[in-house]
Amino acid sequence: MSNDVNTLTRDDYLSDAVWQAEREKIFHGGWVLAGAGQRLAPGNRSVVNIAGESVLLTRDLKGFLHAFANVCRHRGSMLCEGHQESTQGSLMCPYHAWTYSLDGKLIATPHLDDTDVDKSTLPLWQYHLREWEGLIFVSLAADPMPFDQWLQRHAGEMTALARFGIADLKAVAHTVCDIAANWKIVVENYQECLHCTRVHPELVDLVPLYRSGWVTDHSRDDGGADLSRGNTMSDQPMDLPPLPGVTGADQNSYFGATYFPNGFVDVTGPSVVISTLYPDGPNRTVMTMDFLFHPDAIATPGFDPQPIIDFNVLVGNQDNVVCEAVQRGVTSKSFDHGVLTPKDEGVIWFTQHYLGTMAES
Repeated sequence: MSNDVNTLTRDDYLSDAVWQAEREKIFHGGWVLAGAGQRLAPGNRSVVNIAGESVLLTRDLKGFLHAFANVCRHRGSMLCEGHQESTQGSLMCPYHAWTYSLDGKLIATPHLDDTDVDKSTLPLWQYHLREWEGLIFVSLAADPMPFDQWLQRHAGEMTALARFGIADLKAVAHTVCDIAANWKIVVENYQECLHCTRVHPELVDLVPLYRSGWVTDHSRDDGGADLSRGNTMSDQPMDLPPLPGVTGADQNSYFGATYFPNGFVDVTGPSVVISTLYPDGPNRTVMTMDFLFHPDAIATPGFDPQPIIDFNVLVGNQDNVVCEAVQRGVTSKSFDHGVLTPKDEGVIWFTQHYLGTMAES
C-alpha cells in the first residue's frame, strides 16, 4: 500500500485559527456530549466548559434536565462552579443573591421589588438540551441541526449500544484528568490499536484482538471484541450481574463507540464507561469518565466497582502519556502530516469526517 492517506496537518493540531473555527462550527454549532445525566439527581447542578463557554446543567425537582449560560442576568456574575449535589429547587447568585429556580426562572431579587425588576423577563439564557439514554447533549447554536439527525450522522455506531439499557443505569464514580494534547489527537488515539501492545500490556492481555493492531473484529457483525477472561474491563475477577440486554456472546465481550466530536462509550458485561472530552484550546483537553452500573449490580452484597475504575484509569493514563508525546512531536517544524495505514481505519474515518464537517458551509 502506498502512503497516500494522511493524518491531519501540523496546523490542524496547533493553530489558534483552526481552534477558533472548529470551536464555532463544531463545538458551538453542533451537539456536544456534556456528560452522564445519571450523575445529576433532582436538585443537582453541574458546570461544564464547552470550548470556552461555561454551561450550567441542572435537574429540577421534577426530574427534568436544563442547560443554561452560567451567568446571572443582573451583572454577569458566574452562578456556580463545579458539581453541587444539592436537594434545593433553586440556586442563588453569589454576588447579589438573585435567585433562580432550576428551570431558569428568576424568582427573587433581594432589596428590589416588582417596580424595580420585572422578573418574568429575565430568566437564565437557555441552551438546547437533549437526553439520550440518560446522556446529556447540549447545543449552543441558535438553530441547531435536529438532534436525531446529528446523532445518526455523527454517531451511528453509538445508537446500537442503546440495547444495553444505558438510561436505567446509575453513576457510581466520576474521574477527571487533564491532557496536554489537542482533542483530535485524543480521539485518534482511541480509534486505533497499533499502539496497544507497547502502551497497554494489561489491556491486550484482556482483549487479545488488540495484539493484532486491529481495533475492530471483522469476523463479528455486532461491533464486539472477545474478552480473554470474565466479563469486566478489569484485571481482577468480579461476579456482577450483567447489564440488561447482555445475552449470548455479549457476556464476554467489549463494545466501544465514538460520539463525534467529544465522547466515547465503552460497554462490558456489568458496566458502561462514558468518557467526555472538553477541549480548552488547541493544546489542552480535559477528560472525564463516568462509571455506570445497573441498580441490581449496585445492590449485590459487597459491590465494589474500584477494580473496574482503577483499570480504566490505568489505561487512560497510559493513553494520556502518548497523546502528550504526539502533541509535543507535531510542534516540530519538520512535521507537515503523518501517514495512515489500513489498520488505522478508525483514524481515517475520523479524519475524513472531521474535514468534511469543517468544510460544510
